[in-house]
Amino acid sequence: MEYTKQRFMWGVMLLALGLMSLMHSGCSKAKGGSDDDDDVPKAGYVTGTAKDQAGKPLAGTRIIIDHSIFFNANISTLTNGQGKYAVKVPTGSWYAFAIQEVAYNGKTYSFYLHPDNPAGFGGEGAVRNFVWKLSGTRPQPLSGNYGGLVTIDHFPGVYIDNDKIDFVFTPLGPLIDGSQGEVLRLRAEDAYTIKDIPIGRYRLTATYEGKPVLFRRRNSDETFVEDYELNFEPQLAAQCDNCAALEYYLGKK
Repeated sequence: MEYTKQRFMWGVMLLALGLMSLMHSGCSKAKGGSDDDDDVPKAGYVTGTAKDQAGKPLAGTRIIIDHSIFFNANISTLTNGQGKYAVKVPTGSWYAFAIQEVAYNGKTYSFYLHPDNPAGFGGEGAVRNFVWKLSGTRPQPLSGNYGGLVTIDHFPGVYIDNDKIDFVFTPLGPLIDGSQGEVLRLRAEDAYTIKDIPIGRYRLTATYEGKPVLFRRRNSDETFVEDYELNFEPQLAAQCDNCAALEYYLGKK
């Protein structure tokens, strides 16, 4: 009888300890949660992070949750100091976008960030993380590239094959995200544009069949120069964003 009583008491103690352990575990998760929770969709919410290519969190990034059918029906928020966000979404069909504004050389530029998953979602919730990329193709439903655009045109009376001009872009200091750029050797494959150049300041030089090509800003009275300092504009009205428009003149060998 005494043995049975002791077994009963031990059973009660073990049960109590188990309940205390569960309660402690539940409270800990409620207070802090785990990092793994950040990757699990929560019904009715879209959550995620925004970071640069080095993995640094981006605070103040604008997150836009846009309806895939109804025009101008969206919800927006900003990432916090840890680059995180959470938005409650009603029933519907949605896409998530992230836009980062950056001051650089006295101008403010705006960039779409790259999503780890560009697919739409509904009330089941979603996790959408974003990375600031300086180049690459933007996924649908967006279009274009993350990098800057340079458009070129000839000075009246100068007619050469634009797609045979060899361009060299040499970075002048850090790029817009603070990273060190690299020398780019490119051609205008479509004869009119050079696409997807990481935004920064560049020394632009070019040659055509061994002759130097001189540049100036399009529709300006500036002097054509062989060593041209290229600065992208945040916007050229009714033309393009994060771009530069140049015209060229052919120099002598």
